[in-house]
This record gives sequence, C-alpha cells and structure tokens, in this order.
Amino acid sequence: MKNMLQEWESRHRKTIIQEIKEAGIELKAENIPRIIKETSFRTRKQKHQRKCPYYKNEESCHPEIKELNCFLCACPEYISEKEEGGCKINSEYGKFTHHENLPAGKVWDCSGCNLYHKKDSVRTFLEKNLEELTKLL
Repeated sequence: MKNMLQEWESRHRKTIIQEIKEAGIELKAENIPRIIKETSFRTRKQKHQRKCPYYKNEESCHPEIKELNCFLCACPEYISEKEEGGCKINSEYGKFTHHENLPAGKVWDCSGCNLYHKKDSVRTFLEKNLEELTKLL
C-alpha cells in the first residue's frame, strides 16, 4: 500500500505524462526539446493554471531559476517511501518542516533545492528514463 507521498508522486508523474500526450507529443528522444518546453513553468502556468497554486501567481516556487521546469516536481531523489520523506542525496538545501497531518509530524521540504528544475537536468533525466516513462501511459 502506498503512503500519501507515494500517491502524490505517482499521480503527478502520470498527470504530466498524460498532459504531454494530450499536447500531441510522443515520448521519444527526438521530442525531448518539445517535452521540456511543454513542462516549463511558463507553459504550464498558461495551460494548467488550476494544477498548482504557483501557476496562479507570477512567481514560481523556485524564483531564482530563470527557466524553471516542472516535469520533475516529484523529484527522483525524494524518499517518498517514508511518510516524512527525505533526500536520497542528502541535499544541503532541503530540511524537515513541521506538518501536523503526518504521523511523524514533519515532512522533508525541498523548496530550497533546484537541482531537478533546470531544463538541462530534465533533459538528462529524460534521456536516461524515457523508456521507463512510456510505461506510465
């Protein structure tokens, strides 16, 4: 049985993949630039304003990143197997924060980290994981 974090992570990945498909973009290596553009903060805030509270605002969750990409909002380094989360790479930019709705009373907060929100990181991730992602369709 999946916990809340795993459920959210799974839903997010499936939603992103479905939206790419609905945009008429196949998950193929030659389409990686189109996938990156489709999942950019700029595009998503125009097309999917209700999907994220940050899309309604002009400021993103990571305002320091000029070309923020939302494909990996569910970070591949996040430890979703634990209800309080965590970071597989022990990023110095993350921290635990209080969360009263979770049994541990805390959750790992990655908002200070921007490792997987840059288009070059997304490109590398897609190049390595495209075949696996097609199985989510």
